[in-house]
Amino acid sequence: MLGAVRGGCLAFAAAVLLLAVPARASDPSEEVEPPSDESCLECHEIETARTRSESGQKVDAPHVDVTCVDCHADLETYDAESGEDHDSPLKPVPCADCHEDSAEEWQESVHAHDIENATVAAGCADCHGSHDIRDAKDHHSTVYPLNIPSTCESCHRPNPPADHPAPAGEKASEYEKSVHGEALRKDGLIVSATCASCHGSHDVRPPDEEDAPTSRRNLPETCGSCHAGILDSYLEGVHGAAFVKGGEDVPVCNDCHREHAVRDPALADSSVSSSLVAETCARCHADDQLANRYGFMASRSLSWGRSYHGIASEYGEKQSANCASCHGFHNIFPSADSRSSVNPDNLDKTCGRCHARASAAFARIPVHSLVDRDSNFIPWLVRQVYTALVVGLIGAFAVFVLVDLFGRFRIRMRWGPPETDHVDPVEWHDEDLLVSPSETFERMGYTARLQHGVLLLSFLLLVVTGLPVFLHDSEWMHALLGIEGGFRLRSKLHRVAALALIGLSVWHLAILAMVPGARRWFRRMLIGWQDMKDFAHDLLFSLGAAKRRPAMGHYGLVEKLEYGAVLWGNLVMIVTGTILWRPDWFLGWAPLWTFEVCRIIHGFEATLAFLAIIIWHMYHVHLRPDVFPMSWAWLTGRISRSEMRDRHPDEYLRILEQRREEHRRDIENNNS
Repeated sequence: MLGAVRGGCLAFAAAVLLLAVPARASDPSEEVEPPSDESCLECHEIETARTRSESGQKVDAPHVDVTCVDCHADLETYDAESGEDHDSPLKPVPCADCHEDSAEEWQESVHAHDIENATVAAGCADCHGSHDIRDAKDHHSTVYPLNIPSTCESCHRPNPPADHPAPAGEKASEYEKSVHGEALRKDGLIVSATCASCHGSHDVRPPDEEDAPTSRRNLPETCGSCHAGILDSYLEGVHGAAFVKGGEDVPVCNDCHREHAVRDPALADSSVSSSLVAETCARCHADDQLANRYGFMASRSLSWGRSYHGIASEYGEKQSANCASCHGFHNIFPSADSRSSVNPDNLDKTCGRCHARASAAFARIPVHSLVDRDSNFIPWLVRQVYTALVVGLIGAFAVFVLVDLFGRFRIRMRWGPPETDHVDPVEWHDEDLLVSPSETFERMGYTARLQHGVLLLSFLLLVVTGLPVFLHDSEWMHALLGIEGGFRLRSKLHRVAALALIGLSVWHLAILAMVPGARRWFRRMLIGWQDMKDFAHDLLFSLGAAKRRPAMGHYGLVEKLEYGAVLWGNLVMIVTGTILWRPDWFLGWAPLWTFEVCRIIHGFEATLAFLAIIIWHMYHVHLRPDVFPMSWAWLTGRISRSEMRDRHPDEYLRILEQRREEHRRDIENNNS
């Protein structure tokens, strides 16, 4: 009986226990609580806006009231007290649940695209961070203006990893060196353009999409969001007007300033610096197709490059006028527009920015002038004539040198007639009595040597400082003027040398006018028929076609031609140089083509003089085998008896006759 009672009690207790288990599981008050942030932080050592706030920091962050489970919803059923690990990895955080508008923009951007590794290019956490997302106004935020370049460059870098091949890393590097990047990084100007300023933030689009802020059609407005005044000026100008009309090949901001490598115009490597702006403009203005389409001259860049401004700029002269100096920067107008800085009515004011004394006549100086047959016939013809003249004369000088050298070689090899001795030893048996072997003869007086010295120095300085302009395409000329301010120094020295040459010419003419002996000397320098016959006869003798060398006097045809060339060359160089120096004295009444003619004559005449001296004068006076390496007459003013005897036999014979006659009279006087 007692056993039956005990068995019944145990069965009842078991039934109660079985019924109690499901009843407790169905009680809502006993469901598993989602893990708290504190329980998450026991394992995950991370910093959040909440942890910073609880530590006493002043926090103004968007997620300060957001818990771990608010973002990681798959942890809601995780029992943190069970001691078991939760599933890993967790599902991606659905930021779009709260940030719907931004998510929609991102879905249309390049960052939402798959980069062929089952991963989007850049998600929310890649730019904003994950647990400690900060307000965009927070200096420590990854999307604060100062930090945006670093955030973008974490992917867009020159050598991106293979698993995340973000493009345009080199452009990010260019941005860092740009005026925008340096203003942001070095100066801390958060108003400076960042990646997001131009490309957008969530809705970054490729530039080839029509609605992208960096597309060609939208770029002026994008840049104008900061540079509003410049945008207005651009739209008023000829480029902006054509752009508004739908022109697809007219320049917009990045065509001149580049895209990411926007540099301060004051820097030498800026695409719009004084040294490179002409090259930048030439990208369009040297294009024949664009020129035909828009009605401008494709030769403008070439013609400017050959002008004084272009040559000075080529040598690194930063103060020289360039395209922007005259035409303006953004508000460029056609020359027919009264607002244009190159309108004829405004040219004197435009030129006056650099040339204080610029007048209307000065403003007429042709800057874009090309010397061709169709557009500039007279200067073209003058250039053709001078080209033929230089080639012909220099060729003749070279032939003269070669013939003379051949004659000396012929005589040494005893081919044909031997060297002529005009002093017959039988007739002039008393030569040594009349003229001592050590005696020297005056060739140049003191005044002549002084004039020759001034001429030499001024000419050399004119050549050294003038040829770089005429031969500006030569690399060695650039090396010559490669120093800072070299071209400006060249200009000053050229004018100093020019004044010296003018002073010398005035001095020489004054001597000829005031000194009777100088006038007699000048008459002796006039070329006569006998001079030409003697010159031809001398060449024939060198070739072996004449038996005797002619007896030359104090001056032969060579010396007379050289003196005449100096007179003529000085006159031409002074006249043309004065016109080039002060065109405002000249272009008020002369046609414009005369300026270009003066440039051509001045350059060719200088080249001709330089080559004539190097090839003809230097050989004839200093480099002949009988006087090599130099005749000292230009320093001492005297030549030896042997040189007088061989080079000027006619004068030497007259001296012998005169001295023999004087000797005879002396004997007669002594005998009487």
